[in-house]
Amino acid sequence: MNWSEIEAQWEQMKALLASHWHELNEEDIALINGKRDVLAQLLQERYNLGVSQAEDAICAFEKDVRRPGAVK
Repeated sequence: MNWSEIEAQWEQMKALLASHWHELNEEDIALINGKRDVLAQLLQERYNLGVSQAEDAICAFEKDVRRPGAVK
C-alpha cells in the first residue's frame, strides 16, 4: 500500500499505525493526521532515527500494510 492510500484511509489506518509504532501516543497519531512528513519527524524524535532510517521505516510499513485492521 502506498502512502496516498494510507492517507486516504487515515481513519482506519490510525490504529494500525499505533500498533506498529508503540512509542507514538494518541496525541502523536492525531498530529500526524495522515501526513507522512510529520510521521517521519516523530519517528526521528521518538525512536532516535536519522532521516533516512525514518524513511526506510515508513517504506517498510507501507510494504507490510495489507489491509486496514491488519496487525503485525
